[in-house]
Parts: sequence; C-alpha cells; structure tokens
Amino acid sequence: MNRVRAVLLTYMLPLIAALAVAIGYSQYGRAQGSTKLYLCKMPYALCTSARCVPHPNPFHKNEAICSCDVEPAGPNMASVPCSQLQPTTIHGHRIIYSTYSFVQYFQGGKSMICPSGDPWTNCLDMRCTVDPFHPGKAICICDIMRSGEFTTVGGHCNTATCKNAYWSGATLPSYNAGNAFLVKALHLKKSPATFCDN
Repeated sequence: MNRVRAVLLTYMLPLIAALAVAIGYSQYGRAQGSTKLYLCKMPYALCTSARCVPHPNPFHKNEAICSCDVEPAGPNMASVPCSQLQPTTIHGHRIIYSTYSFVQYFQGGKSMICPSGDPWTNCLDMRCTVDPFHPGKAICICDIMRSGEFTTVGGHCNTATCKNAYWSGATLPSYNAGNAFLVKALHLKKSPATFCDN
C-alpha cells in the first residue's frame, strides 16, 4: 500500500497538476474577432515569432504548444482587460499571458504573409507557463487556425515554412488594428512593424 502511495505521489500528482494547469490555458484568448484593445504594462509572453507544434493529446486537437519569449514589464496589448492577465503562480509554476508588442520589430523582425489554408496559431491573451529551467521562455497553449490569410514574424521571411510550421500569427485585420492601437497608445509617429521584402 505504501508503495502504491509513493508511486501516486511521485508520478501521478505532478501529472494531474500539469493537466489542470494545461486545461486552464484556454480560458482566455479567443481574441481574433475582438474589437476592444487594452494597453498593459505587466510581464508577458511574446509569441509573434513562435513556432508551434500540434498538441499530442487528441482531446486538444485544435490546440498547439508554442515556445514564446518572456518579456519584462513593458507596454503590451491585449484584447481583454489587463486585470485578467496579471502574472500569478499556480502549483509552483509561474503563469503569465501572451500579449502583443513591437519588441521583435525593434529588434529587426519582419512580418511575412502566409496564404489562407496554411495552419497557424492564435496566441493572443493565452495563458503560459514560464519554463523554470529557461526563464526567458514560456510554454503557451494556443488555438490552431486553418482559414484566413495570416501574418507572422516567424519564419525569417521564408514563406515555404507557412505550410507546416504552425507559426503564431494574426489575421491581417487584427494585425493592422493592433499596430494602429499601439502606435496611438505609445504616441509613436509610425509603426515599427514592417513586412518582408519578398
């Protein structure tokens, strides 16, 4: 009996805790159709160039696992109130949320456009777990999208990767609305976001 209890404590409880956190990942983030945007200033996950893989669990076939950058407190955009996206700790894991900012554009990143039909992921407002061994990275569970032309900073402008990389992206209307919102909110003369040359 003690051996069974030891096995449960060693293997099953951490697994159950991880699943509980993962199931909660999707409570926010169905944001591509949202029109209300918010300027937040808390630490966040930035997924603008994240490459993702489909979730291995068949019960989550419409979700992907994405590795995103962890950014310190700074201006970022969400489509739900910032109070709902505050960093927290659950079961000893640091939880942050994926929002949008110009950081990777200031670092030289460019957006490429991928055609409708190629799979991509919507990570905006999604819940993420900071990797305890690599605190500069967070694992986010994002929605897989399969329709609509989209744009992503991922792929280094190589559109051949659009077909199977599951890049984190946004529809062009959402991309344009987000950029316009941040330009106005940050009092910039123009958006630093640019498209690939090809």
